[in-house]
Amino acid sequence: MPTYSAYGLTIAASFPLTGLSPAPPSVVPDVVVREGAVPASLAKPLRQGVLYQAQPGEFLLRLDNIAHFWICGGEMITVERSPQTMDADVQVFLLGSAFGALLHQRGVLPLHGSSVVTPEGGVTFVGHSGNGKSTLAGAFANRGYTVLSDDVCAVSMASGVPWASPGVPWMRLWADMQQHLDGEIERDRVREGQEKYMVPLGEQFARESLPLRAVVELTVSNTDELWVKPLADMSKSQVLLRHTYRARFVGGLGLESAHFAQVMRVAGQIEVYRLRRPLAPSRLDEMVELIESEVMSADTEHVSA
Repeated sequence: MPTYSAYGLTIAASFPLTGLSPAPPSVVPDVVVREGAVPASLAKPLRQGVLYQAQPGEFLLRLDNIAHFWICGGEMITVERSPQTMDADVQVFLLGSAFGALLHQRGVLPLHGSSVVTPEGGVTFVGHSGNGKSTLAGAFANRGYTVLSDDVCAVSMASGVPWASPGVPWMRLWADMQQHLDGEIERDRVREGQEKYMVPLGEQFARESLPLRAVVELTVSNTDELWVKPLADMSKSQVLLRHTYRARFVGGLGLESAHFAQVMRVAGQIEVYRLRRPLAPSRLDEMVELIESEVMSADTEHVSA
């Protein structure tokens, strides 16, 4: 099987994963992705929704007309695709929700955010969908910064230090945002029928893990205000809990206590900020400059709740 690197893991897959960074063939894989039969349901799910079931050690994601994914023990993902399903559609959900469940199973904290590299460590922009995480990371890339992850930032503790791992070597931008950044549109859509496009990062993709320095929560206002403020300790953990990727999976996997402890450990080692921006994206350059001055070279003695 060909092997790839993503989220700090070596992945062996029985079918091509387009665009992922190849891993050295001699490395033993952490995760195996294969095609095969997937059960119709789990034996004793603790939680279930319209599209998923979860129990300790197992997660079942059912996307009719695309694929069903069975994630086991943080080590195996079985994919049963629907007839005529496009490879791109399978890969979107494999590297998204399926790997989100797998990272939780492995004790990795997946943050719903995009990350850039600074000399002091990684800075991750988190926020609800549509708040501009990818767009802001793209604006930093336009200024020469290296991008560590887009949409999902995988964070692991090592010797008491939170480390952020490289994600996937591309960004996903809506057409209007990509035009705003570089005036060009890539031909490869994320999914057929969507005006969201894959933007390969090339040499601006970071391929090594690094300590996580700070998290910036992006919030939106109907006013013209633009500011960024450091947060106090309790608010820091709340931000990480609020922006955990696929947080609704945690309870069904039986990981609520472990997840909370993990968030508290990470929050105790990093700075967390809240950025308020206007709804319109026209002040993107100002946002970058504000983060550079207030976050990337910040005096963090004074914090607010």
